[in-house]
Amino acid sequence: MRIPLFIDPSKWLVVVFGGGSVGTRRALKFRGAGARVRVVATKFTKELEWSDIELVKKEIKSKDEIRELIKDADLVVIATSSKTLNDAIFEVANEMGKLVNDATNAARSDVHVPFETKIGGIRVAVTSEGASGVSAHLALRIVKECLERNEFWKNIDKFATKFKELLKKKIDDPKRRVGLYWYVMLQKPVVELIKRGEIELALRMALDIAEREKEGITDISQAMTRFLAEWGDELLISKSSHHAD
Repeated sequence: MRIPLFIDPSKWLVVVFGGGSVGTRRALKFRGAGARVRVVATKFTKELEWSDIELVKKEIKSKDEIRELIKDADLVVIATSSKTLNDAIFEVANEMGKLVNDATNAARSDVHVPFETKIGGIRVAVTSEGASGVSAHLALRIVKECLERNEFWKNIDKFATKFKELLKKKIDDPKRRVGLYWYVMLQKPVVELIKRGEIELALRMALDIAEREKEGITDISQAMTRFLAEWGDELLISKSSHHAD
């Protein structure tokens, strides 16, 4: 079973097999995130030729050539149009214990590259793990539009981001801080201020509460349940004023 992670690939070498449109997108994505990228292909797109990515023009004829090309790789991306070559690359990479992103066969990929976006301070990534890129792409669009329209959530995002920043300066113990993040979100006067967009007032009240409270909440899942029981309906129907009826 795969688990979702956000990883900094800036220390990685990513080797991409295939210089077409898919290989180009993968290569540019990882290069844009700071990884060293090597693309192996018989021909390359203009985007790759104009980039600072290492391009190896080569027609692969043996598994030994594949081994040599990926010996220092952290991630191997398979994106050629040849099933025979793709199978050989996967077999070698798997034998060598390399992480694989196979754009031609999602079922055998160790790593999936999701559709992603950012809303406020939140990054959202969605994948169907190869089942349906169409539905995954649409799901991301729906999530993005719903959150962008939701004034209550956007105010919570602003408040929670700033409150965490301020609390880290006052309290060293991360366990206590986490409990306090949720403790203040269960204080109705604080949430009422957040809902109205009075973020500075909400922050002052929350910091006063945090200074008096010793531990905060210890059961985070219970805190989430309590918060949604109180505010869930309003949170789900909240929308921006310019979308109001």
